Amino acid sequence: MLKEVNCPPCFQTKSVFRLSKKPVKSKRYRPVLLLLGVVIFAMPLAATTVQHLSLDDLVAKAQTIVVGRVLDSQSSWTKDRKLILTQTTIEVQERLKGAPAKTLTVTTIGGQVGRDVLHVSGMPAFQKDETAVIFLERSGAYTTVLGLSQGKFSINNGEVSNALTGLSFTSPTVAARPVRMPVEEFKRQIQQRLQR
Repeated sequence: MLKEVNCPPCFQTKSVFRLSKKPVKSKRYRPVLLLLGVVIFAMPLAATTVQHLSLDDLVAKAQTIVVGRVLDSQSSWTKDRKLILTQTTIEVQERLKGAPAKTLTVTTIGGQVGRDVLHVSGMPAFQKDETAVIFLERSGAYTTVLGLSQGKFSINNGEVSNALTGLSFTSPTVAARPVRMPVEEFKRQIQQRLQR
């Protein structure tokens, strides 16, 4: 049986789960199925397909760009219990675009509530006390990261970097690569694009 879960249009993602109700009765197939299961679960199950966003695109499309520190994250079910959403509170340390409050709440799809886990490939994750440059947009009632993980650049040892793991892009000719550069150079490039 194929079960399809559609996420709210503001997040523009879709997850598909494949479930089977037929047990395998023959013992001779079990080792093959076990090996197949190990191989399948070792590989990424899916990728979320999005439009590739260059730094020019991120700067132009973001309503807000901040350097911020993660204060807290809390996951909960939506009222209809179809999705788990994570609300992450960010302390704004520096405003690069827009006029954000001193703290922001960023919403992502996925998280853990009790024993239930929802993972969306390519969705950015935040760790407590992590510092990042984040490109944000309003999407309905939510503030979200623009372009999923394309729009979150973690800061470590004076460098920014983003991860594109779990993403595929709508244009097959795009060879997207994660960004890694000194944070001051990254902020300079953002400011340069804002002044155009």
